[in-house]
Amino acid sequence: MADTALQRELETYYRWFHQHPEPSYREYETTAHIRRILEEHGIEILDSGLETGLVARIVGAVTDGTDDTDDRIGSEAAGTSDIPGAADAPGTGHVVAIRGDIDALPITEDTGVPYASLNPGWLHGCGHDYNLTTALGAALLLQSRRDAFAGAIKVIFQPAEEVAATKDTPTGAVSVLDTGILDDVEAYFGVHDTNAAEPGTVLIGAGPDSGAVDKFRVRIHGKGTHAARPHGGINPIRTLAALIDGIQSIAGQDVDPTHPRVVTVTHVESGSTWNVIAPDAFLEGTARTAYPDDRTVIHDRLRSIVDGIAAAYGADVEFEWEYGSPSVVNDPAWSALAATTATDLGLNVEPPVPTLGGEDFSYYLQRSPGTFIHIGVGNGDRPMHGPTFWAKLDALADGADLLATLAVRALARLGE
Repeated sequence: MADTALQRELETYYRWFHQHPEPSYREYETTAHIRRILEEHGIEILDSGLETGLVARIVGAVTDGTDDTDDRIGSEAAGTSDIPGAADAPGTGHVVAIRGDIDALPITEDTGVPYASLNPGWLHGCGHDYNLTTALGAALLLQSRRDAFAGAIKVIFQPAEEVAATKDTPTGAVSVLDTGILDDVEAYFGVHDTNAAEPGTVLIGAGPDSGAVDKFRVRIHGKGTHAARPHGGINPIRTLAALIDGIQSIAGQDVDPTHPRVVTVTHVESGSTWNVIAPDAFLEGTARTAYPDDRTVIHDRLRSIVDGIAAAYGADVEFEWEYGSPSVVNDPAWSALAATTATDLGLNVEPPVPTLGGEDFSYYLQRSPGTFIHIGVGNGDRPMHGPTFWAKLDALADGADLLATLAVRALARLGE
């Protein structure tokens, strides 16, 4: 297990971040505090042009394959036997990245912890304070053991994972990728806390891990008339009702029933009084899918149903589909390496339960393969994204050690 001095240091950092939650793309104090800590430890901060968030880089000193420094990050032991191949990776200039997110949620805190939020109405209720502290700890460990590896490790402190993304305001992962600062990254490793496991347990698995997040909107144009003369118009509510029925059937009938997916209508509108048939109606909702092919099937089937039902009832429709973040799909080889690394470091490894919640780490995995790791923080009776959630801190240093050691091993694998 990782060293107690590091654990105490990271707990101090975590409490500061928990007390200073900030909204997406407004994480100014958070970014400045991360920058100060990195600079105090001599860690290079890249010029990304980001207004909030930053990317650091630690370059290994091994160039000739002869270094014999222990490459188990955070270990006090001598030798390299517990991480095969990491110390003799050739200096090929390979690059991997690890990521923690830094934004908070618009929630009023009700945790009762002595280091509660000092920013009214904002809370790290999803644990991004934990994620960024874990990534920060990994950066410190890597900097202290640069002689243990060849290549470079970029550490992403990403803004705006929680943002309600639009075309004009993309999610934070897209903003970071758009800078070009990660164009040389060959593998990505992300971390997120979970209250589905206790400290000392991590959830790692191959394949789909979270859902693609898509929105749909349908505007129905009929013909208004008096309710006593329905034959004199085209009732858009009749079309709307049929559409809801058809849309809800897609998830159960058109994709593999073993695949996680959901299609949900969440908002409908039409009319303003009891005795008039309005000319228009509106509905919107979301589609969540774990497998990329299912995303395409649901989009295409929904569009066909909308067009077909509208034509059957004589209405006109406008259909909009807004693609959000894709699903996180973990690479089997990198997931296996992450699981082996966690086990070697004394952590308990369990498979994750895929969720249809969104996670913008997926954008990184569209560029290069990698895996997303969930670190247990307990408090399963305190829902994440809720006012009472806080993370148990027992395994902060262990999580940092896992991320750092995995990054070193990944560079070694790429150098083979």
